[in-house]
Amino acid sequence: MEGLGNNMIFHILDYPFQSVCEIIPESDSDGMPKEYMPQFRYRNISNIPLNKYGQGPFCQFKIPSDYYGKSGVYVISVNSLPKYVGKCENLGIRWNMGYGHIAPRNCYRRGRETNCRINNLILETFKRGDKIVLLFYETNDKHRIESYIIKKLRPEWNISISKTSRIDGKLTPMRNLVPYHLLRNSRKYSTLQEYLRNSQDRVEILTYNRIESILGTKLPASAYKHRAWWANKGHPHAWTWISVGWKVKAVNLGKSVTFEKNIKK
Repeated sequence: MEGLGNNMIFHILDYPFQSVCEIIPESDSDGMPKEYMPQFRYRNISNIPLNKYGQGPFCQFKIPSDYYGKSGVYVISVNSLPKYVGKCENLGIRWNMGYGHIAPRNCYRRGRETNCRINNLILETFKRGDKIVLLFYETNDKHRIESYIIKKLRPEWNISISKTSRIDGKLTPMRNLVPYHLLRNSRKYSTLQEYLRNSQDRVEILTYNRIESILGTKLPASAYKHRAWWANKGHPHAWTWISVGWKVKAVNLGKSVTFEKNIKK
């Protein structure tokens, strides 16, 4: 495996797939993924029923614009395991106008139900705190290669695959992959990030007032009301402490947060 930031290469059955980015749905100010129900925007004058994946909820996300026009095979990896394999004529359009933005008509019969299915799977997977990464291999031989990889790895999101015959096709762990635009999402917490980076202690117990003093601004209401806001995965702002080797150990809602250096033996 060769590491080049977001251009890291992962070999899948000897094919060199490039890491495109981590898939992170758009989030609200509290770091929670925004959920959409676009089917209600469709003028369904013919009373067309929803397809079996059209109920939602759905999310929105984007990949970098420099992948427009690139043809090949892509893999959706969850926690370093390939979950879905597909082919495309244009990766940017397939993701930014297909999976990443569900058109209301696609929620109904004869719409592109695969878009709905994959989008919802990404939303639910992200909410569980799993890491979703898009990998891509640019090639004109996409039909054969897609078929070959599906046949060999039998990824579970490819619904034509029998679960009873699936094998474990685990990829090389992506510990060093820097999530696309995650730094942007956590920028407003950068002073807390620097505070933890420079701390010489193994444990930091910070009151809410102290955290807000470090940040120079108030924490969002969700940080006071919900323990999940301080989860160590699943939210963009968690990158604030994870990226510098810390984790949240305990939370006394509205009062204090205990951070601990994430020392792995």
